[in-house]
Amino acid sequence: MIRSSVLRRGLAVLILCTVVAPVRAQLEHESFKNLKVLPQDIAPEELRAIMNGFTRALGVRCIHCHVGEEGKPFRREDFQLDDKPTKLKARAMMKMTKEINDTYLAALDSRSQPPVGVQCVTCHRGATQPRMLQDVLKRAYDTGGMDSTLARYQALRDRYYGRFTYDFGEVPLSDLANQVRTSGHPDDAVKLLAYNVEMNPKSTFAKRQHAMVAISQEFQASADSGAATYRALKAGYGAPVVSEALMNEVGYNFLGAQQVDPALAVFKLNAADNPTSANAYDSMGEAYMQKSDWKSATQAYTKSVELDPTNENAKKKLDEIKVQSKAKPKKKK
Repeated sequence: MIRSSVLRRGLAVLILCTVVAPVRAQLEHESFKNLKVLPQDIAPEELRAIMNGFTRALGVRCIHCHVGEEGKPFRREDFQLDDKPTKLKARAMMKMTKEINDTYLAALDSRSQPPVGVQCVTCHRGATQPRMLQDVLKRAYDTGGMDSTLARYQALRDRYYGRFTYDFGEVPLSDLANQVRTSGHPDDAVKLLAYNVEMNPKSTFAKRQHAMVAISQEFQASADSGAATYRALKAGYGAPVVSEALMNEVGYNFLGAQQVDPALAVFKLNAADNPTSANAYDSMGEAYMQKSDWKSATQAYTKSVELDPTNENAKKKLDEIKVQSKAKPKKKK
């Protein structure tokens, strides 16, 4: 006697075969219309794998390129339509990546193994538009100011943090702050750099960038304001971050911009806080020379040589001062 369980298994296999066989045959003979880049005889499973790859690479659903309504089944005849510009863009991108891989990369004399190839995800990283975070935020700043920028950053961070779509490290906000500052908005740049520290509290780079720009900004206002900001940030971030070297760089940035007075104020504070530093006095001497204050420059360079007898630069400057201080100033025409 055949047991009922064995009979049931046999019937299940029979039913499965009668259902799967026609479906498999249908898939094997399935054809697609209006393929412009992919092969006309592409296997259905290969086509669907490619389409799935697109959705993951761009962080979208099929409806991004194909005609249809969200939440409703697609009609087979709609897949061949070219009504959406995004579908035409996708074709152009497919051609581009194919040319990069098959023409340019393939022509390289030496390639790593297995060879590296360009894919949609290489640039898009799960975003519809392959833009860097700083570019997305700059657009938000240009259209809506600081509030819009910070809101956009937080929204993107909430959605994408931990993925590879955007870099939420310390560099993008620093890059954005630099763009904002050079476009004539230094106060907003300082706010962005402070926010960068808030988002990346362990980053020495973020703290250093904030300190440098904030201190520079305040020294442009006044020496007292600059000194107060310097001391506050030094207490907050520590001497290894707000260091003698950082202040020296701030001073030389002012000198390079022909802003001698704030440069001198920075160098004087740096020398006062680092009284045994020959370099601090050397820098102060250079600022005094820019002002043609030969007496103060001589004192600064002399102090530098006393602290470091091997400082040949200071010795050379002292010789130059002797010559320049005796030269008659040129009359202005």
